[in-house]
Amino acid sequence: MKLNFLFPGKTREPYLAEGIKIYLQRLRPMVEVREHILKSPAPPGPGSAAEALARARESSLLLERCGAGEHLLASDLAGERLSSTDLADRLEAMRLGGVKALNLVVGGPWGLDEALLARANLRLSLGPMTFPHELARLILLEQVYRAYTIIRHLPYHKGSPEKAKAKAGG
Repeated sequence: MKLNFLFPGKTREPYLAEGIKIYLQRLRPMVEVREHILKSPAPPGPGSAAEALARARESSLLLERCGAGEHLLASDLAGERLSSTDLADRLEAMRLGGVKALNLVVGGPWGLDEALLARANLRLSLGPMTFPHELARLILLEQVYRAYTIIRHLPYHKGSPEKAKAKAGG
């Protein structure tokens, strides 16, 4: 299965760009992976209508990169909350189920439009906290890398929260 990370606009913070680069490099020996940086629409003027228009334009550009038979994973605050092992199970089930390409999307500063979210095969929450979109890219990449280490039984992943509690004695 090929992984396509679709991101609107460049990652501006150098430390986040470096982290993204590192996790892409770590993933490459395990799975075919590509990062696609799409040109982000011009920032909207003030007001929610301008933001909604920008969100719709950006989501439309992201959807154009998704082929008809390809799967789509969208980062969404209201999406499913999965553990790292659950994400690994989902990714492996997709691969075993014949999914050829998975597009992983993190929206820009205005989030993702409902049209894109409706098209998603999996809406994934990165947790209840809100993160800057550039940091969310890095978090998603790290979790996908962690999932592949779980799938391949590599020592990177230290276990479930239940194991951590038991180890800590509580």
